[in-house]
Amino acid sequence: MEEFLGLLFTLLSAGLGFLGVRLLVPLVRNGRFARGGTGVRTEGECVNMRWTSGGWVSSIVAYQDEGGERRLAETGARPVIPVHIGESAEVRYDPRGRAAAVVNGEMPPRSVYALGLVPIGVGLAFGAIGIHYLSTAV
Repeated sequence: MEEFLGLLFTLLSAGLGFLGVRLLVPLVRNGRFARGGTGVRTEGECVNMRWTSGGWVSSIVAYQDEGGERRLAETGARPVIPVHIGESAEVRYDPRGRAAAVVNGEMPPRSVYALGLVPIGVGLAFGAIGIHYLSTAV
């Protein structure tokens, strides 16, 4: 029984670790892009708003990339309207499409990294439990 539980927790640990890394890599990439000041700068125009269930609002900004294709970028949700419909905003985007576009130099909050770190932490705990069960099965 201990061997089964050890294998189960070890597999769960690996799955949660993989999930955490899959969540964390794009968040880190977007954060580095937003803080790095790289990318292509262009002007966009607010075309819509998105309201959260808590009453906060984010602005949807349309812009054209270097190839002339229309793309959308979104501000973070705030208690006040970040960019009103029809107003212009500066957009900085990654021409390779690997990072999310940044509107008006907005930095993502560092707390979003918890989305990837929580499954990794739980996976480490499950791994320790799995190792314990595997060591008692021998």
